[in-house]
Amino acid sequence: MLLMVSVQDLPEALEAVRGRADIVDVKNLKETIIGSNFPPVIREVRNAFPKEIHVSVTLGAAPNQAGTVSLAVFGAAALGATSVKVGLLESDPESALRILRESKRALEGYPTKLIAATFADSHLYHGIDPTLVVELARDSHSDGILIDTLTKDGRNLFDFLPEAKLKSLVDEGKELRMSTALSGALRMTDLDVLTRINPDIVGVRGAVCTRGDRYGGKIDAAAVAKVKQALELRLSGEIDVFANVPSVAPAT
Repeated sequence: MLLMVSVQDLPEALEAVRGRADIVDVKNLKETIIGSNFPPVIREVRNAFPKEIHVSVTLGAAPNQAGTVSLAVFGAAALGATSVKVGLLESDPESALRILRESKRALEGYPTKLIAATFADSHLYHGIDPTLVVELARDSHSDGILIDTLTKDGRNLFDFLPEAKLKSLVDEGKELRMSTALSGALRMTDLDVLTRINPDIVGVRGAVCTRGDRYGGKIDAAAVAKVKQALELRLSGEIDVFANVPSVAPAT
């Protein structure tokens, strides 16, 4: 299970890698909740690390415009991004599929991976059903999925989708040989359930920022290292994540 840390600039990326993050995810919190960063910032972060350090690019909640999104995807690939995440919100399933297919086509000739992303709280924004993410990724030949949240009011991923449903989606994605990622205001207290679900990637920001403040704080290497170590203890079995597991209703 890889640890992905969302960063806004090179100093934050350096802190994340110092704390042993596996992936730095470049985004821009000053432009909507999870906006895209500027090409010079992405280039600077990519050029600062060897290829072994994955640098992903977030396109946030992408507009319902296949041409615009696919051009942005192409730009991320040209900048050397390891992966680019296209967040689907205001699209109907048919439009979302077209956006992803055109985005995949834009990546021809590049090693950059396309990640289809939905938001667990999309119903609050009249958005697409987040549980369609595996189906959309499969039909567009995307390389992976991400389930995130837009709401940053103290609620997180598990306030909108239960463990059983998330486990089902992750397992389905893995069966199709996609990478699977979960994010969305995740906390240290979520690590047991995350390990039980076992996505390939866990994404954090607020949990590894100074004062726990995703907006006003900065990425702190010591906090990143703490989360990384806590994940490793669970993955090794030194911490039993199945001890005292509450009964979980079957996914519907």
